[in-house]
Parts: sequence; structure tokens; C-alpha cells
Amino acid sequence: MIASARNAGALLACVFAATALGCAGATGVPQGKPFEPEARRAAYMPDDTDRAAGAVAAAAMGSDPAAARAALAGFETTERLRRAADEPSSGLAPYAQHLVDATSGDAIAYRRATAELLDRGEIDPALRTQLEMEVADDPLLLAKQRIGEGRRVRVTRAVNALSEAVGRSILTLAFAPIRVGQALVGLAVAEHMDDPISLQQRQALAHWKQYVETHPETPEARELVEKIESLNAKWFATKRRRSVRAAEQALEHGQNDLALLLAERALRYAPDDRRARRLRDTAEERVAHRRAERAKSLEATRGPLPDLRDPHARGLLIALMADGGDVVAASDALLATSPEGPLAGAARFARANAAGEAGRESEMWNELAALAGRDPDEEPMARHARALVDTPTQNPWQAFQAAQGSETRQTAAVLALGPLARGPRDRDLPRSVEWLLEAPTLVPVLGGIPWRLVQTAIAPPESKGPGLAAELYLERYPDGEHARELRDWLIESEADGERWIRAHAIAAEAGDTDPERLAELAEQAAKQSIEIAEKQKRRDVRLTILHGASTRYPDTESGARAAELVREEIENASEQRIRISRGFLDENPRIAGPQGLGLRPELLDGDRRNGELHPDGVTLRGGRTLQVALLPASGKKTDDPEKVEQTISAERLSRLVSLLEETSLRNALIDPLAEQEADARRDYYFERARLGVADAPDVRPTAESSFTFVGVRERYNVVRSRESILPIELVISGSLPDLGLGAFPRLRMPRETPDAVLYR
Repeated sequence: MIASARNAGALLACVFAATALGCAGATGVPQGKPFEPEARRAAYMPDDTDRAAGAVAAAAMGSDPAAARAALAGFETTERLRRAADEPSSGLAPYAQHLVDATSGDAIAYRRATAELLDRGEIDPALRTQLEMEVADDPLLLAKQRIGEGRRVRVTRAVNALSEAVGRSILTLAFAPIRVGQALVGLAVAEHMDDPISLQQRQALAHWKQYVETHPETPEARELVEKIESLNAKWFATKRRRSVRAAEQALEHGQNDLALLLAERALRYAPDDRRARRLRDTAEERVAHRRAERAKSLEATRGPLPDLRDPHARGLLIALMADGGDVVAASDALLATSPEGPLAGAARFARANAAGEAGRESEMWNELAALAGRDPDEEPMARHARALVDTPTQNPWQAFQAAQGSETRQTAAVLALGPLARGPRDRDLPRSVEWLLEAPTLVPVLGGIPWRLVQTAIAPPESKGPGLAAELYLERYPDGEHARELRDWLIESEADGERWIRAHAIAAEAGDTDPERLAELAEQAAKQSIEIAEKQKRRDVRLTILHGASTRYPDTESGARAAELVREEIENASEQRIRISRGFLDENPRIAGPQGLGLRPELLDGDRRNGELHPDGVTLRGGRTLQVALLPASGKKTDDPEKVEQTISAERLSRLVSLLEETSLRNALIDPLAEQEADARRDYYFERARLGVADAPDVRPTAESSFTFVGVRERYNVVRSRESILPIELVISGSLPDLGLGAFPRLRMPRETPDAVLYR
């Protein structure tokens, strides 16, 4: 008996242990289809409330305000009868009132009625947000807000500048007067740099104009005319100033035609502007001089003809025209007898070209450079030689050396002067005054040299000039004297920039690259090709890139992986890949419920024993096919899911896409963080699904969407940033160059409106 009891206890313990292990580890596989059967729906019979709401909608859509108000009165009567019968409210009253208010042709009356509707209680949050947006869309109110923001920007800028100057002097009080003085000078310069009309004033001007155009008979419109004229004058002054500054910069960069155009534009805004006139005159003189020089270059003057009785001249002509003629010997003979004669320049030019054709590249360019250094008025061939020497496409080696020298000088300037490497900041002041204003920053700039040395060592600046010149050289002289040197330089340059595909192509084309180095570059290039392909949204583009990687780099691991991805792309190809994540379904249970997907409840109950939905959720694969991702047997969310496909009815698909759009719009109104991105391909498929024509597949690559509906908690990892309601923030500032440390309060700048970019 005792032994039997012991055996029974041991058996019971084993059963409990096995049960616990099973519950902790493995995940059950759901039986049957993931979607519940679609229930038959009886024909819906509208009641009195439905008919009254339909009458309001019909009258409003018919653009009949009187009929709409009468229908609204009938609807309100129906609602009172429901309350008298202790029936719940339909919740449609605010919507009906808003719809009728919208039939008013007077925008002012519409906004006033909307504001009154907001005072009601029990308004749907999404509708409340929409009503608040309608009330806020008042041109006069918006203009007043923009004008106030403009004043706040100026005040905030001044307060912050002085506060920073004082705060940074906590540890070095002796420098406080200097920093305050610098702050005051900076404010004065900022005021000088400001346009006559600020960004906020331009926005207010647009709102005022809109109001006057739509309500010209109101008293406010007559009062706004004077303000509009004043701001218009400032706007024209701003456009004149911008045109003048742009013209000056164009002149500095040698863009004389552009400078002339901008100066004339400035004069259209201010015909008596002396600065614009001076710029126009200077630009006209430069343009006229360039045209005269171009006309002069096209002139052809009769030069001395070669004396055929001169054996050396005759010999050079024969050598130039004959196949295999010894041009070098003939040129040397002519130059020996007449080094400064009328044909000496032509002989030197012919000799240099002959040396280049013979493969003596350096000799050719040295002789052409010597000829280009002569006076073109005395030696006509000097101009032709100069054109060849200075043209990057003709002399890419010199262009490469010049680009490298320019890059070295720029790097040295940045190391020494940092932000002042290209000169002082443009403040629309004389250059000497701009340098004087930068004088206080010279000490910290020079003190930052060690830090810039470290930055340059870690991430050296990259210039495209040397690389372009090297490619030009290899294209023009693939077997030139410097081809090997430039090819090696180009390979290392592309590799340093992690442009592995280009680096491998150059190395493979060379033919003499070390096999190990070539294999390393091939592996990196194949890996980079896969990364590029994964970023593409179109299936045909991904397949093209992956197929190219698998064929160009077949002996690499990444090349083999690219081939596998090609096979997976073909096997998993579908018309659409619109995914609804598990997080989105948890936040929006209506979409997962009977009105939407109709997912079985146990897939979302958190119990792994009866099967559970994977975080990947549900994917619309095109047509009426849906793919459900389930947790694998391991129960780990990070493992690949078990995928099950099921075809749903056209009616359920239509309801699903409609509910998805409705829910997304509603969520965006209630919570801006829940707004979903726009996707034209997704919307195109949704429209076809609503019309019931999704069964006809659209296999065009441009019709495929890979959009994902993601929940807010899933997108922001539960933690959501909140903007402080306080207008002040505390700033702790440090500076490595001068080892400065300070703390100071700073006022928050007014945030620009989304449409501010239209008024810059």
C-alpha cells in the first residue's frame, strides 16, 4: 500500500510537471479556419430615426437649406420621441445639425453655428475635433494669431540671446559684458537681416486677402484694405531686396546673365533703386564684354600660306596627310630651320599630337602646355593648345591633380577655420564689416582645431571632383601612363565610401587585381545589392537587382543568398502585400471582429494553448485572399510565423477595407500620432475591393502596395513623447573649443504652421 501510494504520488507529480512544461513552452495549433463563418444577415428594416436621418441627408445633398432645416426639425422630433420612450439616443443629432449648418452659403454664419454646436455635450470625439478645426479656420482669427506669433518671435529671439549670454558667463563672470555686447550686436545684425515683411505677416496678408475677397461688404473688410496695402508694400520691398542680394551673389560667381535678370527684376519692384541700377549696369558691361570676346574668337583672318618651295614645310604637310608619316621628324626639321616662323606654332601643335598618338602622353601635354603659354595674338595655335590643356574631358589627368589640390586646400581651410573656411557669414553688409563681426569667434574657432582634426580622421570630407576626373581618364585613356595609378586610387576611394558595387566593377575591369581582394569586393558588392533590393517597393525592381547580384557574384555567400531571395520572391509573389499588424488589431477590435475580418476570438485572447495571432497579423495578398500569421510551435514571437491563407467573400472584403479607412481617419482625428501615411496603390486596391472587382488581378508592378497598418503603441514602443505645456525650458550649454559651460532659461519659439513653407 505504501509503495502504491508512493508510485501514485510520483505519477501525479510527473503529470503536473508535464502539464506545466506544456503550458510554458509549446503553442497550440488552432483547429479549423482562422476566420469565423460569415453569418447570414437579415434585411435591415429602417426605423423612424433612420428615415428621418435619410431625409436630412437628402435635403442637404440637394442644396436646399430650407428643406434641410425642415428635415432637421423632423429628426429632432424623432429624437425627443425616443427619449420620451426611454430609448437610447441614436447619436446622430450633432451630425445632422452639422450637415444642415454646412448648407449655409455664409462662411461666417457657418463658423458661428459650428461654435454653438461645440457647446453641446456628448459629441463624438472625432466629430468634436473636426468641428474645432472648422471653427479655427477663420481668416481673421488666423491672421490675428500669425501677427501675434510674429511679435513673439522677435521678443523671444531677443530674450533668449541675452539670457544665453548671461547664462554662459556663470563660471566666467569677467566675460559677461563681452558676451552681452556680442548678443546685442547679433540682435542688431539679425534685425538687419530680417525681411521687411516676416513669414507670419505674409501668412496674415494671405488670410486678410482671402477674407476681403469672400466678404467685401463687411465692415472688417473695409478696415483691412489699409493694412493689406501696407503689407503689400513691405512684400514688394522684400522681393526687391531678395533679387538684389541674389544678383550680387550671381556676380560674385560669374553668372552675369543671371545677375542681369535679377537686377532687372529688382528694378521692376523699385525703379529708382540705386543699388539695383548699379548691379544692372555692371552685369550689362560684363555680358557685353563676353559677347564681344566671343565674336572676336569667331573671326578668321587670312594668315600666311605655307611656301611649298620650302622643303621642310612641304615635308610636314606630306607627313600629316600620309599614312604612317613621321610627323615628329618633319616637325623637328621645320623647327630647326625656322623656330619662330609662321608655321612654327602649327609644327609644335602637330608634333605634340603625334607624340600623344604614339603613346607618349606626358610629352604631348608638356609640349601643349608650353605652346599654350605663348601670346595668342602672336601665335594663333596657342589658343587651340590652351583649349585642350584646360578642358577636363581632354586633359583628365590635369583635372584630377587640380581636383585633388582643391580638395586638400579645402580640407586645410576647414581644419584651420572651421565654419569660417568659406569666409564670414553673409549678412548683407560690406565684407570687411562681416569679418569684423566674426572676430569674437576666432578664438573658439582656433581652439576647435584639435576637435576638427579628430573629426577629419574619423570621417574625412569627400569630394566628387577627383573621382569624376579619374573616371574620365580611364574612359579616354584605358591604357594610359596613369591608368594603373588612377584605377587603384578609384577602387580604394569607392571602397572607403562603401560603394562596393562600383569598386568591384572597376577592380574586375582592371584584370590584374589581387584575387583575394577581388573576392572581398565581390562579397561586399553582393551584400550591398541585397540591401538596395530590400529597400525597393516594386517587386520587378527587387527581382532585377537580386537576379543581377546572383549572376554577377555567383561565387559569394551573398550572391547565393540573392539567388535564394529571387526564388522566394517568385514563390511568394502576390498582387498586394497590405499588412494589418497584431498591434493595430488590438487597438481597433472592430476590425478584427465580425464587422471586419471576423477573426476567431481565441486567436487574440493571449492564450497560446489554443493558438495565437503572430505580431505580423493579417496580410491582404490581393484578390480576396488573406494570409494569417500564427505563432509557431515554439511560441516565440521572434520566430517565423506559421502562415495560413483563406479566401473571403467579396462582401466581407468590401466591409473590411471600408472599415479600415474609416477607422484610420477617425483615429487620426482623435490622436494625431495615429495618422496613417498616404499610399496611392493601397487606395487603388481598396477602391477596387469596394466596387467588387478585386477578383480580377492587377499584376502590374506599379499596382502592388506593401503598406502596413501599425498601432500607436507598436509604432512608438509604448512610450509617447509629450510636449511640455510650459513656455520656458532650461538649457545646459557646453562648448568643447573654449571649455565653456552655462545654464540658462530659454523661451519656446512659436511653432511654424504646416503651410509656412508656402510663404517663404
